[in-house]
Order: sequence, then structure tokens, then C-alpha cells
Amino acid sequence: MSTTYGDAISTPPFAGARSKISREAPVGRCTDVTGQAGRGVREWSMMISLLVSKRPGRPRTPPAARRLVGIRMPAMCALAAALASPASANGPFRVLPYLQNPGANAMTVMWFSEAATTGEVTYAQAGSWTHLPAAPVLASELDYHSSEWSHFPGGVPPSLPYAHQVRLTGLTPGTLYSYIVTQDGVSVTNEFRSPPSAEGAVRFIAYGDCETEPESTGAHTAWPEPGGSATRPYLVDQTQGYAENLKVMAGRNPDFILIAGDLTEAGGEQRDWDEFWRHNAGALNDPAGGFPILPAPGNHEYFGGTRGSYGQPASEQSMAKYLTYFELPSNGASNPAHDQRYYRVDYGPVTIIMLDTCNGDDAVPANDSSFHLSSATGSMAPDFNPGSPLYSWLETQLASAQANSRFTFVGFHHTPYSVGPHGAAGESQSGVPLRVLTPLFLQYGVDAVLAGHDEMYEHSAIPGNELLPGGSSRPYTMQVYDVGIGGDGLRAPVAALTNDMQVFLAHDDAPENWQGDILLEGGKHYGHLEVNVSINAGGHWDAVLTPVYVLPILNAGGSVINFERRVYADEIVLRALPIDPDGNVDGDQVSFGPPAAARTGARLRCPGTENPDHSPGRPAARDR
Repeated sequence: MSTTYGDAISTPPFAGARSKISREAPVGRCTDVTGQAGRGVREWSMMISLLVSKRPGRPRTPPAARRLVGIRMPAMCALAAALASPASANGPFRVLPYLQNPGANAMTVMWFSEAATTGEVTYAQAGSWTHLPAAPVLASELDYHSSEWSHFPGGVPPSLPYAHQVRLTGLTPGTLYSYIVTQDGVSVTNEFRSPPSAEGAVRFIAYGDCETEPESTGAHTAWPEPGGSATRPYLVDQTQGYAENLKVMAGRNPDFILIAGDLTEAGGEQRDWDEFWRHNAGALNDPAGGFPILPAPGNHEYFGGTRGSYGQPASEQSMAKYLTYFELPSNGASNPAHDQRYYRVDYGPVTIIMLDTCNGDDAVPANDSSFHLSSATGSMAPDFNPGSPLYSWLETQLASAQANSRFTFVGFHHTPYSVGPHGAAGESQSGVPLRVLTPLFLQYGVDAVLAGHDEMYEHSAIPGNELLPGGSSRPYTMQVYDVGIGGDGLRAPVAALTNDMQVFLAHDDAPENWQGDILLEGGKHYGHLEVNVSINAGGHWDAVLTPVYVLPILNAGGSVINFERRVYADEIVLRALPIDPDGNVDGDQVSFGPPAAARTGARLRCPGTENPDHSPGRPAARDR
């Protein structure tokens, strides 16, 4: 999608009087503060707001609540009446403003409106306010298939929305910016921090497989019990599980969020995308307004659902929705259809490479990650095997990242090493074919692969040798994660499968600890991987990888009363060693990790407990 640019105007926003808006009512609801019928409409302009989670522990000023302001009273009754439609839950916004495509000195703000009217972004820049207009573009890709119409009153779906995009440029690295988006008399405020310089600290979060759909409400996924019931229902439904996971993420105030595919249940069903944005930039929550999402497509983004499964044109219509919602860096692909399906982002000292791995070599099943998609029948999913354009592009990016970044992370959907249902070779959507990329990843020293697909927390460690630019090599260990625990399934391992590279599996290595009807700790839960990159007290660059689960807190009767952030006993530390002018590194990797790592023999155990760079209880530092 195109990006709109504008000129700076040195005037403050909202010149003139502006009412202070209460924070008491969530967006999209008329609050009747007196209980009198009809009072809610009259109180609308004073009661509408949208709260964002506080952001402790990060170098930002305390954020003001994100809010909608300035709704004109003549529009109140019509706006309130329209709330019966899901499309109108955010007033004039179909999707609230959210961030995309972070650059060294730039950030994109996107939103979708109900009406074909020009919006505006206002942000503080160099002591003055910059006003950038955003023209509406009809988002024809975001249609509701006829199979979805029956879910709407009278069988009439919402009309097509309008996309707005503004690229904010000339930003100072590592700087906090407030911004205001105004659309049809309603303004939304939020803030973001621009990417830091190459010497700045970074925190990001990775997860996958939220697979949103309206039907998630009331649906409790199976929660297989080790040695017990395979059909035990989870403690909360998928909607609440995903929402609480996002709350924990937002509370950690990350710089960005990486999603390793399967954002929606069916990429071809618009209702499922509406549900995704209800969680991420809508009535339930809006983390994407404060930190950008870096997605990779999963097989569900190619799945048309009731539009036509994986057949064409349904599958490519599904991907068109994905590409409409996200502005991603161009990869320069010779086939325009492949542009933005894989891409690179440099964020401070970190390089992030996101891949589309949803189809491989159609002619060789052992090299194919989907038997359902085929270029011969119109699928535009790129091949990832050696000799493909994606593979050549990937090697170029990995070489560049090795020479210029402290850490390299690669994200895609299909976990190559797994004991889950897609961990067997020959399965119709197996992740095993992605192992063809492992030699390339090892050659260029990829620190970690962040994937999903099998909907479990599983951590593998792959030993190998990194070929350094100067021609020498050194042994090191690449980490591979399945972080597909965003908000859908919580699967058990397949009994017949083994993974010799596995160092931690939540199902086996985090036993549930019950006290009566109260779960004290452990077990499989919705969660994510938090990555913190910074210079430690000893002057070394470390990346601390922390697996987080969101524990439902139960009362004595077994009812969920709260949620807490907990950490699996699988936290590791990666250390970056600088490459000298000759292209070599002084020293080999010495690997340390938590106790579970020892059983594979893939990593050395720490010979002592002293670790001056980290607090007691953390695993010792791992040299990259």
C-alpha cells in the first residue's frame, strides 16, 4: 500500500478550547451515568475513552491514556445507533491507529475509517507540531464473503472501509513521540518510541498462533494432562486467553511484537480479521498503537475458510487481506506478488528477518511445507528451497546482518524441529522441510529462529559452525523456538515423535503444581518469548531470552480470579562477540543454559555458579 507524506506546519494541535475527556467508559459504549434512559447518548462526548496498559520498567515517560476526543454532538445519536454493527465499535474508525514498518528514522501510522474522508496525523517534531494529511483509499480486499453475511443483522455486512497511511520521517533515534490521529471529528492519542541507534537497548516479544475468530469466545481449547485426560478443557476460553496474554505483553512495554504466523483462524474470513484487530487496535485492547507488529504469514493466512479453503482464488484473496493490513519493507523481489511476503528490519543492534515458509518445492514433497498450495494452480507463496529467489535474498541478508548487527533473529511459521503434529516428515503441512535452511542459518551465525505452527512451547538447540567473514570458523549453537502459544491451541507432543535437539518442552518440563483446586505454577499456558538486548555490567552485549506464560490464578473453588506473568525454567543468555577488522572473532562460543539443557548433550553445563554479569538464579551467560 502507498504511504502519504505531508508538510510541517508550526501550529499546536486543536487550537482553541478542548474538553477534557473522562477515562471511565470503554470506547464504543454509551455510559448512562444516572441510569436514565437515553442519557448515554447525551453523555457520549464526555465519557468515551480507550485505555492502554501501563508500561513499567522501560525508559518512557508515564503514558497518558489513549483517548478519543472531540466528537461533535450532532453525530452522537447516529453513532450510538450504529454500534449494533461490529464495524462501528470504534466510532469513525474501523481499526484504530496502529504502527507499522519501523525504520532508522521513520515510522508508519495506519488506520481504517468508515467514511471516505481525509484524516490527519499530528506529532511533535523539533519543537513544533507537524500535521500530515492521510487520504482515504477504498480497501476493496477487506470484503465479507457471502458465507459470512448471516452473522450480521438482516444479513447485511458492513460496507468496505477506507485505509489511511502516513509515514513519519526525520525521527530522532530512541526518542519518545506523542501522536494524534484525527478522523471525522474524533481524535485518538498515543505514543511510541522511535528505534534506537545501534548502541541502544531493545526489548521485543515473539509469539504465534493466536488464530483469532469470533467463535473463540466460549471455546476452551483442549488442555492435555501429562499422564491423564487428553480432552481436559483449558481454564479460560481462547478470547480471554489471548487478551490476557496481550495485556502481559503490553505491560512489559516492548519496542515491537513479532508474530510468527497464524494471526487469524481463516485469513479469507473478514470476521476473523475483525477479531484480530479488536484485540490489537480496537475495543478489547490496542497494543499495536504503541509498538509495531512484525508479522510473518502462516498457513492460516493462506486459508480461505468458507471462502474456499486453500483453493484459488480464495487463498490469494486471503493473503490480499494480510497484505492490506500491513506495510512491510520491500524485498525487491522480481515477482511483484512476492514483495513484502518476506522482509528485513534492522532495529538498533538487532536484525529481524521474517520469511514466508508456507509453500516449498511443489515437485518434491519432502521439500514442501504445504501439499495444499501449488504455484501451478495460482498460489503466489514463494519457494524457500536452495536456488529460489527467496533463498538467494536470504543469504544476502544473513551475510549483511552477520557483518553489521549484534544479533540476528529469523522468524517464520513452520517450526523445523518439533514433537507436535507437524513435526513428522511427510505430513501435509510439515515443518521438517524447513531444515533445508539450517545449514545457511548456521553458516551466518543466526542466533535464534522464532517459529510456531505446532502450538506448544518447545525449545531446541542446534549445534554447528559459523563461517566468519575472514574465513575462519567457530562452533556455536543456534536456538530454535516454537512460540505458537499466543491464544489458540495448547497441544501435547505426539507420542511417536522424538526431537533429539529439544532442550525444553513445557508439557514435560514444567509440571503442574496443584494445591487442592488451585494451580500454583507450571503447565502449558498461553504466553510468549521476551527478548531483551542490552550491554551488561561487564560491557558485553547480551540477549536474554525469557519464555513467559500467563498463569490463571484460581480461588479455592477453582474459579479464575486473576492472571500472573510467570517464567518457565528455560531462560538463556546469548552473548555477542565482536568481529575484528580481519573478519574473525577472538574466542569460541561457550554454551551455558538451564538444567534441562543438559539432557541433550548439545550444550555444556556451567562448571560453577558464579556469574558477575547476571543476578543469582539466572543461567550463566552464553557466548554467541
